[in-house]
Amino acid sequence: MPAWPRILVAEDDGGVRDVIRTRLEMAGYETHTARTGVEALKRVLELKPQGLVLDINMPELDGFGVLTALRARPELKFPPTLMLTARHAPDDVRRAVALGAKDYLTKPFNESQLLARVARLLRPPIPPAAPAPLTPLALRKDDLLL
Repeated sequence: MPAWPRILVAEDDGGVRDVIRTRLEMAGYETHTARTGVEALKRVLELKPQGLVLDINMPELDGFGVLTALRARPELKFPPTLMLTARHAPDDVRRAVALGAKDYLTKPFNESQLLARVARLLRPPIPPAAPAPLTPLALRKDDLLL
């Protein structure tokens, strides 16, 4: 049986971090945590997670700083990232997406919605559909206007 995806949860609030970790582990994910942005970067290097749940407001380095640092390191595999934060201003959402976040969920959150978003985050991208082949038209002599 294949191993479940490894998720890193970067959240400074211990209670929220524990809830997220517990729900993800109950759903079968291998879950690791970080309390600060600097710790999150170290854990990404060490663990190479398949997904990252990232708060914006953290000590030492905020979530935007984490995204910026990850983008600046092309040798790192940038994990698909779900921003999970109390900040809900449209500018914050735009900034997070511009820096590479794939999804954005605000607190307080519904646990089933969190699980659905993490599952969607980890789904492989759907390749674009190939265009339908062009088939030559069969013309009959009667179809031609002469």
